[in-house]
Amino acid sequence: MRKFYYIELLRFFTALSVVLFHYEHFFGPYSSFSTINIIDNKFMQPFYTFLEIFYNHGNYGVPMFWAISGFVFAFVYLDKKKEIKGKKFFINRFSRLYPLHFATLMIVTLLQIINYKSLGNFQIYQLNDIYHFFLNLFFISGWGFEKSYSFNGPIWSVSVELIFYMLFFISIIYLNKYKIKYALLIYLLLLIVDKTEIDGGDASVMALFVDCGKLFFSGILVFFIYEKVNKKLYLLLLSVILILFSFVGNFKIFLFFPSVLLLFVALEIFIHEKFKKIFEFFGNTTYAMYLLHIPVQILIITIFGHFNIFNDIFISGYFFVFYIMLMTTLSFLCFKFYEKPLFLKIRSFYSKSNLSK
Repeated sequence: MRKFYYIELLRFFTALSVVLFHYEHFFGPYSSFSTINIIDNKFMQPFYTFLEIFYNHGNYGVPMFWAISGFVFAFVYLDKKKEIKGKKFFINRFSRLYPLHFATLMIVTLLQIINYKSLGNFQIYQLNDIYHFFLNLFFISGWGFEKSYSFNGPIWSVSVELIFYMLFFISIIYLNKYKIKYALLIYLLLLIVDKTEIDGGDASVMALFVDCGKLFFSGILVFFIYEKVNKKLYLLLLSVILILFSFVGNFKIFLFFPSVLLLFVALEIFIHEKFKKIFEFFGNTTYAMYLLHIPVQILIITIFGHFNIFNDIFISGYFFVFYIMLMTTLSFLCFKFYEKPLFLKIRSFYSKSNLSK
C-alpha cells in the first residue's frame, strides 16, 4: 500500500511535541529533593529559547493527531472495491492499539505501586485507584466517567478517538457514495453543536468529543481535496494561504491543523527516495513514543528518587538529548519487536479462524 512519507514525519513531530510538553513532569514535587519549581521557572528547561513553543503548546499535538487519523482512515478504507467487514475493521483497530495500551498500563501500575510503597506517593498522575484502573483497562478513560487523568494519562485522547472510529465505520457507505458532501455535512453538524474551543473555555466531555470529531472529519475533508485536485502544487499554495489565514485575527485552531495536514500531503510530490525509509522509521515510533513517555518518566523519577538525585539534572542539555534519543530508540524497538509482531499475529489468527469456518 502506498505511504504518505511526509505524513509519517508529521506524526513523529506531533508525538514529539506532546513528549516535550510533558517534559515538565520531571520537575514535579515527587519528594523533598525536588529543588526546582518549573511552573514558575519554565525558562530553565533545556534549550528553552528554541523549544519554547513545544514546552508551552505541545499539547496541540493531540488535535493534530486527530486530523491525521481522519486522513489516514479515509485513505486506507474509502473507495475500496472489497466490502469492509465490521469484524475485520475492529480487529485491525484492536490489534494496533490495545496491546501496547495494555502493556503500558501494567507497567505504570507496577511503577506506581513501587512509588507508593517506597516514597509514599504516586508520580505525575495521582488518581491511580481501582476505579480508574478499570476505566483505563476498558479504554474509556476519556469518556467522562473519570475524575481526572490517571495511570498512563495521554491515552485519554485515543479513547475519545475510538468513538469516531465507530462513527467512521458506520459512515463508510455514505462517504463512498456522497464523498466530500457527506464529510462536509458531518463537519458542519459538529460545528453547529460546538460551543467551545479546545484552547480554554469549557473542557466538558461533550466539547472534547465535538473537537475530536471536527478534527477527525477535517482530515477526511483533506483527503477528498487531495483526491480532487490533480495539480498538487495548487494544494501546496492553498495550504500555505489557509495556514496564514488561520492567524488573521483570533487564532483559528480548527483551520490551522487541517491546513498543516494539507501542506504535508502536498509536500509528497517533493519526496526523495533516500528520505522514504528515514521518514518511515520516525513514523513507526509515533504510537509507542506517545504511550511510553509517561512510563519512562515515572521510571526515571523513581530511580532518581531512590538514589536521592536532585532534579536539577533535568535542566541539563546532555540529559535532554539522552532522553529524546532514549525515547526514539525505545519507541522504534517497541514497534519492531512488540507492536508489529503482535498486531500481525492477531490479524493472522483472525484470518485463519475465518478460513476454517
